[in-house]
Amino acid sequence: MTFLNPLVLFGLVAAGIPVLIHLLQLKRLRQVDFSSIRFLKEIQHASARKVRLRDYLLLLVRTLAIAALVMAFARPAIKGIAGVNSKSASVLIIDNSPSTTVRNEFGKVYSQEKAAAISLLSHFHLGDYVSLLFTSDNGDTSREYSTINPKSLSTVIARSQPTDVWGGYAAAVRAGLTTLRSAGFASKDIYLVGDFQKSQFEAGSISEAQAGSPLPPNVRLFFLRTAKLPDDNLSVSNVLFPNPVVEAGVPTEVIATVDNNGISGKNDVVVSLFVDSRKVAQSVASVPAGMSEKISLSFTVTASGYHHGFVEIEDNSIQSDNKYYFSFYAMQKLNIGIVSSDTTSDFVLKAISAVSPSGDLSDSAANYATQLVTRVFSPQTFTYSNLAGLDVVVVESYSDNENFVSKITRFVEGGGGVLLFAPPISEGGPFAALCERMRLGTVTKFFSNTAGSFVGLQGIDVGDKFFSGMFSSRESADQIKNQLVTKIYSGCDVSPNPFDHVLMSTSSGPFLLGREAGSGFVFLVTSSSDTASSNFPMSPFFPVVVQRALFYSAAVRHAPVETTPGQKIEYRLATGNIKQADLLSPNGNRTEIFPKYAGGTGVFSLNGMDDLGTYSLVGNDTITEISVNVDHRASDVSQAPRSEIVAFARRLGFAEPNVFVMNATSNSGFAVEKLDVGQDLSSFFAGLALVFLILEIFISRTKAFSGRTEPGKKIGSENPAT
Repeated sequence: MTFLNPLVLFGLVAAGIPVLIHLLQLKRLRQVDFSSIRFLKEIQHASARKVRLRDYLLLLVRTLAIAALVMAFARPAIKGIAGVNSKSASVLIIDNSPSTTVRNEFGKVYSQEKAAAISLLSHFHLGDYVSLLFTSDNGDTSREYSTINPKSLSTVIARSQPTDVWGGYAAAVRAGLTTLRSAGFASKDIYLVGDFQKSQFEAGSISEAQAGSPLPPNVRLFFLRTAKLPDDNLSVSNVLFPNPVVEAGVPTEVIATVDNNGISGKNDVVVSLFVDSRKVAQSVASVPAGMSEKISLSFTVTASGYHHGFVEIEDNSIQSDNKYYFSFYAMQKLNIGIVSSDTTSDFVLKAISAVSPSGDLSDSAANYATQLVTRVFSPQTFTYSNLAGLDVVVVESYSDNENFVSKITRFVEGGGGVLLFAPPISEGGPFAALCERMRLGTVTKFFSNTAGSFVGLQGIDVGDKFFSGMFSSRESADQIKNQLVTKIYSGCDVSPNPFDHVLMSTSSGPFLLGREAGSGFVFLVTSSSDTASSNFPMSPFFPVVVQRALFYSAAVRHAPVETTPGQKIEYRLATGNIKQADLLSPNGNRTEIFPKYAGGTGVFSLNGMDDLGTYSLVGNDTITEISVNVDHRASDVSQAPRSEIVAFARRLGFAEPNVFVMNATSNSGFAVEKLDVGQDLSSFFAGLALVFLILEIFISRTKAFSGRTEPGKKIGSENPAT
């Protein structure tokens, strides 16, 4: 046992006061007998003994009452898990993620967290080293507040507010451990105050590389959990464009995913689509608990360029996940460069002409249709031509000039689109070099089948978004494969790389594949674009594939960026001649951004995007748009059980005896102090003192000890008078 106020124990001397008074009363005086003394002789010796017993009992309870009262003020305690007066280093982490904005039976969750955190400050003493972190800091220790006057942090905590940043608990705890490593204190603690969403503690939240080695026994982790969150929450977790190419004047479909994160029931919710601040579509989703529903919404834009919008559902538990922001680029003109030695029978040019509108069409829809503008280069002139303004390059013929390969590589890595057709074996060298440079794979051989023999298609990956909208069913894809494209006479075999999209394949390997290359996109057809190599150029499917490849590869340059609040992203420029740009936030704030160039490519470092909505990176024109949405993990309102919390701590290196799961209340500081110091027995001794005082009153007034008789009784007789 230990005492929190040991100096008060000197007050035990006061317990001797009743004894001293009793001893003074025992002082013998000279006796003087009076004549009436004979009447007192009748008092029995038994009555005298009762009086003496009462006095001794009163002496005992009065002494014990004073001793118990002194012990109560001395605050005796059973020894806890830490030293009483030892200085400590601590990190206080507060969860300020979107889920803390909800209300439960005790009010707003974040208010409960702040009350618990401020209460914790009372547990610390002047000289204790305390650091304050928020989960929205994403483990950035440069944002922490540190002090040796812990109570000064109460103002910071009181002024703090929930954010839209879903910061992981694992990153916050690891940041806390980093801070504690440099602290020269024997006792080191981390206190995490939060609502403890289950998604924070799942095994995937900590990778094997992030798992910590066993920590020393003086490092402890306290989890302070708020009351239960609501049982239901709906959210919009994704907005997808099935067709990656959006054209002005052409109907466009988006698919919104609505999640019901509740545990019971089915919710009907109105889903609205807004584009450029105007509502353009609406639908109703019926989503069972724990399930998701995909809602198709359609709209049409009439202008090219960047557009932004959002899908919104009705209000529910967490407000910030009721909207999902997106942006897209609508095309109205596509500039295409074609590298070819013979344009007289060029099927690519014919395919482009088949889908490109003429300029004199009077129909209003034609005024919106995308115009395909072509420039033709020979392999020799292409090497020295200026490609500025081109969106896509189609390569049908090749040059063995090294600059030829480098020029195409730089074009696609800078954000351009490229469509390659395999050449005859005589031009195989530069073609194979391009495949290697753009990581399309390795050309293993060129083949040319004998007369009458050919290779047919075996598969079409209709699930890839490249083919979105082309086929009404799996059967129609098989029909194309079996009837329209069946004869490939010559070409090359390519061993693809793991990240290639193999879209069409033959028995010997890929026929059409594509992949990202730098900031651009490249497609490869393993046969030439003439009828001597295959009957593919003669099929009705050929113009459709060529058109989709041109639009798809060109759209990569304008592909918007999506991220979550608080994340830092690196945006690579499609062109390398921009010296400065502005980042426009959803609320209209403007921040100057300067790119860093390395190897001729500029990169923008974009951070500080903590607001939900769409940001615009603007130079002379809009460079790109960045949509910021709540991390979908923030929408899960289920709380982790104690077993998962402890398992999470073990993965970070904490020994189970050093992990404590407690309730976050306005008395959390007292609860932690009780755990540290031990069981405070002051209230027990205070109650004991009260019992002794009541007993003293009872004894002093009890007739059985008074020595007096009731009327009708003889003094010294136990029987009633007769």
